[in-house]
Formats: sequence, structure tokens, C-alpha cells
Amino acid sequence: MPKTKKNQETHNIAGECVIPLMGILFTVYYVYSIVDAPWTAQVNAVLVGTTLILVSTLFLIKKLHLLSLGTVEFKVPVTSFLSALKTPQTAFIATSFLYLIFIDFLGFTLTTTLFFWTSMMILGDGKRPYHKACLSLIMALIGYAVFIVMFETRLPIGMLEQILGKVIS
Repeated sequence: MPKTKKNQETHNIAGECVIPLMGILFTVYYVYSIVDAPWTAQVNAVLVGTTLILVSTLFLIKKLHLLSLGTVEFKVPVTSFLSALKTPQTAFIATSFLYLIFIDFLGFTLTTTLFFWTSMMILGDGKRPYHKACLSLIMALIGYAVFIVMFETRLPIGMLEQILGKVIS
């Protein structure tokens, strides 16, 4: 491995470690959430999850070794990071997390409608809100028809699903 000179700037590995760390966190969540699934899904989750955790761990060990040698550095540039948070993409990611939180309380259809509308408003610079609201409602109702009515999938039930269930029955 090439040694770095003391005057030379070292390579920052903070950005390279984000995806492997998120991969490990997602794998742990996925394996935990699939406990009640059929055994075939559990086997696939364990095989894929084990591979992902192994590869990510090896990658992180390699980076920690380089960090201990002093050939790289781990530094989060806070000034660049804070300005990157003020983007529509970050607002979309926050909206996605809020969707996951509120879907159990508001139900699939209402939460999905609000998520689609908010996402389109954020990423579309707030133009044509009524058009986007209609489009969001149509897409959520199509999702309702496909998953709940056609596939008979159990999704979180809210007020709108209760009303639609009474109308359809």
C-alpha cells in the first residue's frame, strides 16, 4: 500500500461507508420483519442477508485497517453536509420516512394519497397542486383496487378503507 506524505491530503472514506452500513441495517430489519413469512422467504432472506452482511463487514474491516494505518481519514464535512440537507431530495426522503410512520395510523389509501401528493409537490416545485391531488388520489385508488380488492392483501386499514369496504360490499 502506498504511504501518504504528511503534507499530502488523505482520502476521506466517510462517504464510502454509508451504503455498507445502511445495507447492514436494512438486512437486520428485513430478517427481523420476515419472521412470520413462509420458510422459503426466510431461507432467501438469510442467504441474501448473510452475503450482504459478510461483504459489507469485509469492506468495513478493510477501511478500518486503512484508517488505523493512517492512509485514509474518516471525516464528515459538516458544512457541506448541512447545505446538502436543504434540497428537495432530502425532503422527499423525509416524506418517505413519514409515510412509513403514518401508514399504520391513517391506513394505506389515505397515507399513499398524501405521500404521492407531497412527493409530487416537493419534486415538482409546487406547481399545479389540484392536478397532482387528483392524480395522487387516482394512483392510490388503483393501488387499493390492485392490492386489497384483487390480491386480497392485508394492508393497514384506515377511515377511507372502512368506507370503501362498506361501499364495495
